[in-house]
Amino acid sequence: MKNTTLPTLPKFKSAAGSNFSRELRANVESYFKKADISKFANGALKFKAILLLVSFFGAFALILFSGWSTWLIWSLCIFLGFVKAGIGMGLMHDANHGSFSKNRLVNKIFGYTADFLGVSSSNWINQHNKLHHTYTNIYEHDEDVNGKGLFRFTKDAPRKKMHRFQHIYWTFFYGFLTMGWFFADISAYSKYRKKGLNKKQGADKAIEVGTIIFFKLVYISYMFVLPYLVLDFAFWQVIIGIFTLEFVAGTILSVIFQMAHVVDKFDLSNHDKFDGTTKDEWTVHQIHNTFDFAVKNKLLTWYCGGLNFQVIHHLFPTISHAHYPKLYEIVKETARKHGINYQEFKTFREAFISHLVFLKKLGSSQFA
Repeated sequence: MKNTTLPTLPKFKSAAGSNFSRELRANVESYFKKADISKFANGALKFKAILLLVSFFGAFALILFSGWSTWLIWSLCIFLGFVKAGIGMGLMHDANHGSFSKNRLVNKIFGYTADFLGVSSSNWINQHNKLHHTYTNIYEHDEDVNGKGLFRFTKDAPRKKMHRFQHIYWTFFYGFLTMGWFFADISAYSKYRKKGLNKKQGADKAIEVGTIIFFKLVYISYMFVLPYLVLDFAFWQVIIGIFTLEFVAGTILSVIFQMAHVVDKFDLSNHDKFDGTTKDEWTVHQIHNTFDFAVKNKLLTWYCGGLNFQVIHHLFPTISHAHYPKLYEIVKETARKHGINYQEFKTFREAFISHLVFLKKLGSSQFA
């Protein structure tokens, strides 16, 4: 039986006595105090949340009741894919980090948008919040750099002959991200329990498992059964519509996630696994292993929920992305003052190309 327990956890250098970490947090706290504003979502972000949800349900209602042609319905499926990704990045993500609202119940409710859209919020919190955010880019700990054999995102992962084509076949397989999450949620839940990330027992465990199953049934009911009963479409046409939606969402999410951590500007040693105590404290490790991209692009920032300010997000995940543009200058200047290289790409195109170049490099025999 495959061992799914975590290897010995890496230990970061102690931040005790670190002038950088202390000053960085003091500068950020000072900003909110002087501005006299909340760290949570502002009015503009709340409006965006409403707009995204109305767009999703509105487009879905048009699919069911508009009587439009097959091609127009299919175009709405593409649109729904964009909106689903937007909800994931701009609403669900903040809520499950506890940064959307100071009210924990509100965060919980909006965190369930993940479940409603087919992905377990419980698993997301374990995989994303607890593993990725703690052990960023550390192989065998951060699942975001685990290509599961299909991709090689770090030189520490075993190289396969097919990886020499990964800079090409990503165009197909990235789109399966959300579909993979949907079908793997039950096994993933079991895996995270074995790793000790989820310790709920008895009734609490039953409720959590029941919640995952319940929302899977909800998703199947409204996404497949309802359209099949209401629309004059064949079984395979409904499947194509769902596949289109999920493929678009999966591709967008995969690309956005990867451009912040799997890019060619990294020294490849940043992606090595390591044991014992690292040379960096946790805060510095996050900056060394994360890239911002296209931070001046306001439309991209709006759509991807500030994930182009990835350094800021990793350092302050419990602060709403509504504040990232302001924190960007504070963090960047503090890092410069302490001689820490703040890594970023000026444009989306630059980051995207760097990701593809890195995929090609890691697929070559030179980095076997």
